Amino acid sequence: MSLIHKYLNAGVLQNGFFEKTEEGVPQGGPLSPLCGNVMLNELDKELERRGHRFVRYADDVLIFCRSRKSAERTLANIIPFIEGKLFLKVNRTKTTVTHVGKI
Repeated sequence: MSLIHKYLNAGVLQNGFFEKTEEGVPQGGPLSPLCGNVMLNELDKELERRGHRFVRYADDVLIFCRSRKSAERTLANIIPFIEGKLFLKVNRTKTTVTHVGKI
């Protein structure tokens, strides 16, 4: 826990200048994928509990549904879980319902 705390408070170098990190885990840092997997493991469990087929790579998730209507309903129901229970932000401009062949 001490090491994680130190990483979170270490700050980042950007364009040769030190910047304090105020929120979250610095993107590209060694702690980022670990924290992402720890947090999103709960999403994996929730999707399994709901009976969904899905694939997750890092912080991207594909949830497979049989129909567009089912996919829209799933999206509407899973966003509140991600934001309300996991306290993560969903990028709504990148989040979409589409046919798997178009990804």
